[in-house]
Amino acid sequence: MELDKYQLKAVKTLGNTLLIAGAGAGKTFTIVKKIEYLINNNICKEPEILVISFTNKSVDDLKRKINKNIDIYTFHKLAIHILEDYNVTYNLVNDSYLTYITNEFFQTLNDETMQIEILKYFKEYNYSKFLDSFKYKEFIKLITTIIKIYKTNDLNKEDIIKNYYQDKFLSKYMYIIKNVYDADLKSNNSYDFDDLIINATNILDKFYKYKFIIVDEFQDTSIIRFNLVNKLRMLNKATLFVVGDDYQSIYHFSGCDINLFLDFPKLIPNSQVLYLKNTYRNSQELINIAASFIMKNKRQLKKDLISNKHITKPIEFIYYLNPKKAFKKLYKKVKNINEDILVLGRNNFDIKKFSDEDVNYLTVHSSKGLEAENVILINMIDDTFGFPNKINNNKLLEGIHPSDKSYAYAEERRLFYVALTRTKNKVYIMVPIIKKSIFIKELKKMIK
Repeated sequence: MELDKYQLKAVKTLGNTLLIAGAGAGKTFTIVKKIEYLINNNICKEPEILVISFTNKSVDDLKRKINKNIDIYTFHKLAIHILEDYNVTYNLVNDSYLTYITNEFFQTLNDETMQIEILKYFKEYNYSKFLDSFKYKEFIKLITTIIKIYKTNDLNKEDIIKNYYQDKFLSKYMYIIKNVYDADLKSNNSYDFDDLIINATNILDKFYKYKFIIVDEFQDTSIIRFNLVNKLRMLNKATLFVVGDDYQSIYHFSGCDINLFLDFPKLIPNSQVLYLKNTYRNSQELINIAASFIMKNKRQLKKDLISNKHITKPIEFIYYLNPKKAFKKLYKKVKNINEDILVLGRNNFDIKKFSDEDVNYLTVHSSKGLEAENVILINMIDDTFGFPNKINNNKLLEGIHPSDKSYAYAEERRLFYVALTRTKNKVYIMVPIIKKSIFIKELKKMIK
């Protein structure tokens, strides 16, 4: 492949840069070529380049494609590398340990008043159907989620006090359990995954070899991740080159903050914003529909993606009463066209309603970065666990980590954009005759 003019400009730029790369625009290809350019033109030696990506899978993929002696890490592996360099010893615990400690805390309490309080709390929020004879599964899940968000957003005691009146009851238990959890970690010299990043940032105080830092999927970064990479940048006087797409920011629930992407020019001095404008995956017709849909969100950055591929009707609606029967018929039809099919749904359990067959099924969250010749999107129903998902965030959670309220279901809208843009050809959307998703109603008006 040859670099197009937008990719070439991104490859040759040497200042702090936010590169906005739409779906299928050749983001990874551009990163690989940029690294080759830096090395081949003696701008950086191999050990002076650091590449950060978000998953072990994406790191392994970049290592295969780059094939140079450069450091390519996830944020957590980078943090581990720094802690080792400072001779910090610790025991690493996984995310389930917080759930374990929280559960243990409630098991040791034999307080009838507390049990009544929690029952009342769940009843008030219509959560009573989730209760399992005082095991408080949903309550524990809520507490652990808030503690995780608290840490990924680098918050402190004052932040919780500030948001105390959002949910006094939950604030009380969240604060108690966080103290119990922190004390347990400290007594066992243990770090969780967020502690890795927080402590690596705190201890970092010396010059490293890096002159150029490249961050992939920057739209899904969090405050603590940004703090680590920015401190590394400042200590080394390094250039920061970040790549991503605000249309595909879909991990707010895990602590990611789209504002770090949108406000990059304010956060990093003397920086520029570049765009990759050609897409090599989707047809122009599909891109036009998907872009109109996503731009209902007020804080998205406008992009004018261009494709040389044209398909007259890239989206086909399949209406059904009997989901299994309709899916079987559709899957057979699409398989006759091409066997490379990706079946997508909003939730892990969506496929159970449709398919006894052996199909390549993923949630839309899991599909980001992937593509297939054709995509089948299922369970577009107007329901609490439909698409869009209609579960409202807890008030305390909203207080410490506000969601994007620029338009109705803003993050779900971005998730739907991801679903539409996984295809190289067509998207077949299975739609119930009764209780159609509001996204389907909107999409149909746009296509007309």
